Amino acid sequence: MNISSLIEDGVYPFEKDKVKQNYQKGNFEPIFQTFNVKYDKTLSARTKLILKTWKGKAFYYVNEDILYLLNIDQVEQDFLLKILHSMGIFLQNATSASFFDIYIYDINITEVPYYKSQKLENGTLLDSLTFTLKCYVTPPPEKPEIPW
Repeated sequence: MNISSLIEDGVYPFEKDKVKQNYQKGNFEPIFQTFNVKYDKTLSARTKLILKTWKGKAFYYVNEDILYLLNIDQVEQDFLLKILHSMGIFLQNATSASFFDIYIYDINITEVPYYKSQKLENGTLLDSLTFTLKCYVTPPPEKPEIPW
């Protein structure tokens, strides 16, 4: 599986001004980010069951689930690891959030018909995954100024 299968359709930009205002006020509301990912095949039933258990789980626990529970199907395991890591790195770069402060808030799996040249090929279905991640951003500790 190549990385081109990762399509982030509905990535909504962060309001950086809002994050900055929250820093200044000391008010730390969670930030929600939605990612839409299309998988070029259908996920196995086992993988779908595992994905449904991710609601409310911390990012690092989800990573362990992928590594230990999906070790039978290497293609799906690699695909989900790529998705998870790209989403985590995006949030970390956009908000300076720690991986320990990122949670899977919601996940939806929908089957989408696959159209090729305006024809449906033998009822082929693709899976579309919608992840909503929640993270808390806390300001870095301020260093006291040293008088010289």
